[in-house]
Amino acid sequence: MRSILVPLLLVSISGLCAQTQQDPSQPALKVFDSYALSSSASFGFLYGQSEEQVYVYKEDVETLYSQLLWDMKPLFYYGSALEFSPLKPIQRWGPFAALSFRFGFPNKTGVMEDRDWRGTGSELTDFSSHDNYTRGAALVDASIGLSMPLASLLVIKTYLAYSYMFFAWCGQNGYGDYGTRGHYVFSGTVINYTQMWNMVLGGIAVSYPFLDVFSVSAALQLGTVVSYSAQDDHLTNKFQDINTVKIGYGRQFTDTASGGLLLEPRFEFTWSPLNKLSIALSAGWRRISALKGTSVSIRQEASSTGSNNTPQSAGIIGAAYSVLDAGLSIKVRF
Repeated sequence: MRSILVPLLLVSISGLCAQTQQDPSQPALKVFDSYALSSSASFGFLYGQSEEQVYVYKEDVETLYSQLLWDMKPLFYYGSALEFSPLKPIQRWGPFAALSFRFGFPNKTGVMEDRDWRGTGSELTDFSSHDNYTRGAALVDASIGLSMPLASLLVIKTYLAYSYMFFAWCGQNGYGDYGTRGHYVFSGTVINYTQMWNMVLGGIAVSYPFLDVFSVSAALQLGTVVSYSAQDDHLTNKFQDINTVKIGYGRQFTDTASGGLLLEPRFEFTWSPLNKLSIALSAGWRRISALKGTSVSIRQEASSTGSNNTPQSAGIIGAAYSVLDAGLSIKVRF
């Protein structure tokens, strides 16, 4: 935080000096009298789905081959945040910075579904459904920007931000239908899956304070994915029908991608019953689409001579994310 706070304080000092020169009747304020450091604790949930697709070329046409859907319905989280901002943003402009950490509670968060189109046509050939368990989740958000009052009525914020998301899921139990290859019942963990997203975005927010203790705000964020990676471990030795599936066989997929479009509108309602205490309800919807990359697979087969790990191309991958993020936070200003 020190690397962020030092330049912010320098900008703040220059801004306050300029204001004093423009209006000599106003007494000069010290930097720490016009800025505040606050800390908050939050609790909330994510509700939606993360998706990954695999494409292959059939007759020189890029065709959907596989689709994985991972539920977060819901995924509860807890978190904390720090913010450095103008003490009275409706009266004075100035820079601000914020940093937040959130962590998901391990729990069952819906189902995961796996679809494959292995044939030459558009008919679905493989389908499986499993209980989705979140093994871990972490979300980090950092932003820096400028806060400006407008006609002593609204506060406008423009900022740049970095966002990181990590999810670890596993699919357990469930069933699979594979056409002429039969129907299977699964027991235990069938698939492990992890995702890591690194994103940069820009945003603009408008807030309206009223009745001294309330404030409503709306924000819009746009960005792109700097890097996306996923690891998908298919543990096919969990099939109960050992006559058609070779025990000890599995396959690991490693996926990388970048680009795409991130769109996120957000809304917040804040109540400040005490001078240094505020309570906020917030909700946002993050949608990531048009993300493309590549996939590499490794066949893992136990044998008397060990494992056979030969990487090979597994096609083109796409990734998408569509999730509602809602939460309650309690902020204390120092």
